[in-house]
Amino acid sequence: MSTPLSEALATLRRRHGDTVIRSGDALGGVEAWPTGLPVLDHRLTPGGLPVGRVSLLAAAPGASGRLTLLQALIAAASRERVAVYLDLVGSLDPGFLADLGADLRALLVVRPPSGRWGEGFSMARSLVMAGAPWLAVALPAGEASAIPRHPISPAVGAGSGPEGRSRPRSDLGWEHRLSTLVESVAARRAVCLVSAASPLPPALGYAASLTLECAADGWEEAHGDVLGLRTRLTVVKSKVSTPGETAALLLRYPRPFAVAEAVGRPAVVDLNLTAEATDVPAAAAG
Repeated sequence: MSTPLSEALATLRRRHGDTVIRSGDALGGVEAWPTGLPVLDHRLTPGGLPVGRVSLLAAAPGASGRLTLLQALIAAASRERVAVYLDLVGSLDPGFLADLGADLRALLVVRPPSGRWGEGFSMARSLVMAGAPWLAVALPAGEASAIPRHPISPAVGAGSGPEGRSRPRSDLGWEHRLSTLVESVAARRAVCLVSAASPLPPALGYAASLTLECAADGWEEAHGDVLGLRTRLTVVKSKVSTPGETAALLLRYPRPFAVAEAVGRPAVVDLNLTAEATDVPAAAAG
């Protein structure tokens, strides 16, 4: 016998398709993109970075490894699909990405001429809606919502020095544009990873389904040379796993006649052991 509820469901499915309404047990788990780093895929996140959601690498300003890890992961993504890098920091080095094994032909670098967060989010949204499946966003230090009393002219804060390039611009609508980007990532089932410095704007922290806090854990040295940075990752927020998990990564820097790599290792490791016994290169995990 037909009921008002069954009739309403049938009407909605006729108008909008069968997939708009499903029972809760048919939704299934969260799809993930495997990073190739065991410490991420099997310990901190269930299978890798969540698909259709925003993930966040957060850290205090200074050396933390968040940008290196962001670039290592988009380098891995570019080897299997088109990847977009929204560079609002203005510090991307294609040579370093090449050392990380990136396919630069499959990598699209977006740099809004204004340097504003909102404009960058809108450009990224357009590419995601057009089918770009992987998006990395590098945000500068500072909170974009801290709007100065007078708008910043193009000549102010746009100098060639690092401080001028990293300074967030006046942008009253960036939170709304971020929300539309999040909706697009969900609708198109894209992977989105954002690197940002603390303190995080509330809107950015709210938008993320997964937040990994990065903290420097010391330099990796040998014979007086710095080989890389040890970074500790902590799950401080997660809608897809259990918060509180902590693990460590070794971000190995490029060396002559060698390729840079992000190396996953257990939380406790005897650093006197050989790299072959303790490290798993990201490139080997395709």
